[in-house]
This record gives sequence, structure tokens and C-alpha cells, in this order.
Amino acid sequence: MPDFTLQEVVPGVQAAFGGICNRGIIASGGSALVVDSGISVAEATPLRAAAQERCQQGALSLFNTHPHGDHVFGNQVFADGLIIAHQGVRETMLATGQEAVAAFKQNPQAAEMLGDITITPPSLTFQDTLTVFVGDIEVQLIHFGVAHSPTDSIAWLPQSRTLFTGDLLFNGLVPAMPPGGNLANWIAFLERLEQLEPQHVIPGHGPIQAPDALGVLRTWMLELRTRVANAVTDGLDQDACVTRVAAELQAVAPRTREERLPRTIQVAYDEVCQTTGQKVS
Repeated sequence: MPDFTLQEVVPGVQAAFGGICNRGIIASGGSALVVDSGISVAEATPLRAAAQERCQQGALSLFNTHPHGDHVFGNQVFADGLIIAHQGVRETMLATGQEAVAAFKQNPQAAEMLGDITITPPSLTFQDTLTVFVGDIEVQLIHFGVAHSPTDSIAWLPQSRTLFTGDLLFNGLVPAMPPGGNLANWIAFLERLEQLEPQHVIPGHGPIQAPDALGVLRTWMLELRTRVANAVTDGLDQDACVTRVAAELQAVAPRTREERLPRTIQVAYDEVCQTTGQKVS
């Protein structure tokens, strides 16, 4: 695992790297809001320490963008303050959190990385939007819905036009498509994020790139869906579709973590078949 590092995005806003996912610290006026905690106590501890340095007088709070373990298993480190998220994040963590930890720990290497995890769900939830002020920095927490996860939200800072996307954005990587997501919604949500016209965009995974990275991923997903639809029309079953489309995508728009391509293509295949009523057995 790379060392924990912080990168200033704009004054008062830092992106945190060195964990499984990217995280962030928004600090002003002696208060701080952390964006996502990470996958473990070991990941969350240096993030908490860095936020605490910037939080001398006011509140230290945490915002979870969605309920996947790499973003929320470190929540217990922030249990003494407000943990904010969409209501669906709390419900998912309470319903399946222990099961998710157990699934991770089936891999001995992952079990060692995780250590002891106490599922710590959000203590303050919202439905559609919630605006919080960190000192004089306005932070709009906006729920989008089912896309990468069953419940995805973002943090939007309108004064500096800075956007924390959570896992709605993977830069340079094949996006993960765990169960419970929706590719069509994800494409639509990326377009909505582009319409915000952000100047600074912190992805859930991958390096910070220019804001047009949102459009780059949306274009890649549209290409994925088009090529899957063509494969279905040509009579390919799911396995043959995966083989053909994976090779095609890596030829025209290569991304790392290509081991994720079969799952991602399978999701697109199922959605195309459901939409068109076609399925090759």
C-alpha cells in the first residue's frame, strides 16, 4: 500500500491518497469534514490525525459517499463525531455490513489488511440533498441513486467548483461494477456531473485528472454498451461477448485493472438483454 499523502486541491480542500480509495479533507474555521474513511482502522488513522490537525476549535465530521467497504470500514475511527451519509448507506451497512466484512476476510491477505472492523453506520442521514458549512466553505451533499453502488452521493463545493465524486469516477482504471449497480444510470449521472461544470474533480479511484475525465469515462461506458449491443445482435452468448468486447475496448481505449472487464461487460450484457428482450443462450 502506498504511503498516506495529501494533495491540496484549493485552499482548505485536500485529496488524500495512499489507501484503497481516494479520500479527502475539507477544513476551514477550525472545523473539518472528511470524505470517506477508507477500508480499515490502519487506513483511517492517519487520515483522522491529518484532519484533527486542521480542526482545532470546531467539529470533526465524516461523509460517506456510498456503502462499499473500501470507503466505510474505517468509520469507527470517526465514531466520536457526526458521520453523514444518505439514508441508504446506513441501511445497507446495518443490513449487510458484517456479511461484507466476512466476505473480505475469506482472503487471508485481505483479512490481515482489514484487522478488526466494527461496523459504524452514519449517525446523520439525508434523502436528497444536505448542505453543510465547514467554516465558510459550503459543501452540498447530493444523492444521485443507484449507479456504481445501490446508493451513490457526491460532495460538491460550489464556491471553488470542486467535486468529490466517490466511485462515480474511476480515472484510468476499468470501473468496478459490484452487484447492486446500474450502468445506464451511471452514464446518466456522469452527464449530470459534467453539467455542474466543475474545475477540480477528485475521483474515487485513480489520479486526479482534468475535469473532462468525467466525459472520458462516460464515453468509455457508452462505447462499452454499444459494443455489447453489437455482440448481442451478432448472436454472441455472454462468454463470447466478454472475450470480444474486452479485446475491442482495450484496443481503442485501454485502461488498467483489466481483470475487472469480464464483470463489467457481464453487467452491460445483462442490461442490454433486459432492455432489448434479446438473450443468447
